[in-house]
Amino acid sequence: MKRTLRTRLAAVAVTAVAMAGAVVVAAPAAQAAPSDCTAYLAAAGYSSTDTNLACTVGGSGLPADQLLCRLVLMNVSSVPPALAQTACTLAKL
Repeated sequence: MKRTLRTRLAAVAVTAVAMAGAVVVAAPAAQAAPSDCTAYLAAAGYSSTDTNLACTVGGSGLPADQLLCRLVLMNVSSVPPALAQTACTLAKL
């Protein structure tokens, strides 16, 4: 039995919508990881708008987010490298 183009396109569209729905349902709940980063830094005595921004960037999932997080913390907020590394790792978790 030969399918028409319209039938094939409908089948592809339904499959795509079903797959997109499955991705939304299976997505994990958001965690407050950037707040873990800022809390860690605040406990160490580093609390500012710059540290909040760095932690937000560190948990953003953008390319090179960890590098940008560490650069802002070390160069703008004067956070020691070891603390910056740990904080940015917390932002990513």
